[in-house]
Amino acid sequence: MLLATLSAGQRQRLEERAGHVREVLSGYRSGHPGSALPTEPRPPYDPGLPLKDRTAAKAAELGFSPRTLQRWLAAYRESGEAGLADARAGKTSSVDPRWEEAVRWVMAESVTGSTPTRSALLLRAEERLTGEYGKGTVPVPSRSTAYARLAWLAKGTNAVSGSAKARRSIAERPQGTYGRLRATRPGEYVVLDTQDLDIYAMEPVTCRWVPLQLTVAQDLFSRCIVGLRVTACSTKAVDVAAVLFEAICPPLEDTVRPALAPYHGLWDEVVFAEDGLVPGRGLCPPETLVIDHGRAFMSAHVIGVCTRLGMSIQPAQPKKPTDKPTVERFFRTLREGLIQHLPAYKGPDVHSRGQAVEDAAFFFTHEVEEIVREWITEVFTDRDLCCS
Repeated sequence: MLLATLSAGQRQRLEERAGHVREVLSGYRSGHPGSALPTEPRPPYDPGLPLKDRTAAKAAELGFSPRTLQRWLAAYRESGEAGLADARAGKTSSVDPRWEEAVRWVMAESVTGSTPTRSALLLRAEERLTGEYGKGTVPVPSRSTAYARLAWLAKGTNAVSGSAKARRSIAERPQGTYGRLRATRPGEYVVLDTQDLDIYAMEPVTCRWVPLQLTVAQDLFSRCIVGLRVTACSTKAVDVAAVLFEAICPPLEDTVRPALAPYHGLWDEVVFAEDGLVPGRGLCPPETLVIDHGRAFMSAHVIGVCTRLGMSIQPAQPKKPTDKPTVERFFRTLREGLIQHLPAYKGPDVHSRGQAVEDAAFFFTHEVEEIVREWITEVFTDRDLCCS
């Protein structure tokens, strides 16, 4: 068990030390004449010499005292390579495990609350120990030791520092290995998701600035965006239905609005014998929709549309964004490649927001949607998908 706790560097140093010990005992680094190196045995470590002389020669070679080499030889004879390991490498914490368990309980209870200070968290842990075991039963470490141990226990949890939202996300992270949904053909899986756009726009009737949401449908096989809708404030079930309609019935090539994704369906003519052939209307419709548990996606209207068209619905697992990694990456690419360059960009969070950014909003809601469509058609589909 001690060897299993060693790092790669510690293991390498241990093997080097064991080689020196075996050379003193047998004259060979491997410990056996059958695995001898071309230069072995070296004259100072000839097996015919007394062990005391070989020990003195190795001590002089390594710059140690003969007493250190004698301790190595005794430990190797008793426990093998494990006896040569540094005792500090497998040393466990001197803090009472009941105190550490109480700290873990307090951190777990504070996930949904506001971020406490280190002293407040340790005080709650002491109160828990007093109530469970009695006052003074469990030894409490010193202040410096408690802070150091708390830093080790809270590493990567945001328990006493960092964003509270990130702390809740870390606590709700699924256990086990992350899986991945793989598509083998276009239309097999279409991922639907909604994201807040980090930009303000003008409402066309009242001319007031409003936040925006973007709902997209992405084909998992081709990574193409096959439908989208930009809405003010929040997304409704009718907006999701509009995105589905565009994914199933994309606009023709001769319409004003260009198609978001390259055509990937059936042609009108099976035999290509004439010039000027155009794609037919036999687009590959979505077979399975991957959605989250939002009210707009789980509405009776959307479920009824999917039932009528023969499409299956596969809800993503709650609190697991890895079920839809491609569309999450698209939202980030959209923000970094387009949204942040538009006026009234408000940043990804409150800490990144500028001063009075809503006053710069002059694009109407439908204009923002047209800009997003143009960027997807001319930039994302041609550059990002070709590079991937």
